Amino acid sequence: MKTHEMRHMTVEEVQNYLKTNKTIIIPYALCEQHGYHLPLDVDIRNAEFASVRLAEKLGCITAPVLNYTFSGGMLPGTINVKPNTFSNLVGEIIESLTIQGFRNFIIIPGHGGSESMLHLKESLRILKWLNPALKDDMIMLVPIWDFSPTWLDLFRNQDYHAAEAETSLLLYWCPEVVRPKIVMDKKAVAERLRTDPDSYQHRESFTDLKQEIVQTSQREDVRIGVMGYPEKANAELGRKIESEFLKNASKALAKAIKDADKARKNGTRIVHEDNEKLKILSL
Repeated sequence: MKTHEMRHMTVEEVQNYLKTNKTIIIPYALCEQHGYHLPLDVDIRNAEFASVRLAEKLGCITAPVLNYTFSGGMLPGTINVKPNTFSNLVGEIIESLTIQGFRNFIIIPGHGGSESMLHLKESLRILKWLNPALKDDMIMLVPIWDFSPTWLDLFRNQDYHAAEAETSLLLYWCPEVVRPKIVMDKKAVAERLRTDPDSYQHRESFTDLKQEIVQTSQREDVRIGVMGYPEKANAELGRKIESEFLKNASKALAKAIKDADKARKNGTRIVHEDNEKLKILSL
């Protein structure tokens, strides 16, 4: 196979690929603010670089990056798409690829927004529920950080958006796009965002009843929105995060694909009878 990116393949090459391989990676992300030192397409680059390298490890192909999802941020350059719109689009992409013969779908988020990820996972569960044609599909939602202990440690040390991890990855993957100008919000705001990355949101309601849907907006004191310590970033850290992801994710996913292929042949499935366990699995 000359390429691992489906967009560079011909119809004939995809037809030949499907004769022996049913796996495809679907990356998604969006344009959103990442401070003054990083471009708006950080998440798109995260998704694309990680997906192509993972495809090389697994010997599979990757679909074009879906460049729209939900951020919640409201600073200039950020393009928000409602979570239900985004989730429906991913579902339709999977349905289209299923018709062609793909069966193993690995979704790589370049953006970690909890609203879009939670909505996507439940939406895809219901899609499989209502569309019997997807019964033989294995759909995996695979965040990069889930397979990088280093990145998870940074989360635990209050490093989140546009900070050490993301800046390090771009310094490793494409250093030419990283600007030297690191600017933070006012000290109290920057510290609040490190402590609680969701504190960029302002929420208000008419009552204190839990049944009311709150009004959400971006807090006016958030002007830059960097959540962590970008000044600590370095290319070697980016290389380490990528290495951990490729090693751990490729091993786990290769086994998952093998298990799914075997299950399709013998008709076996893991049955989840415990609803509480199912709730945990769907987080």
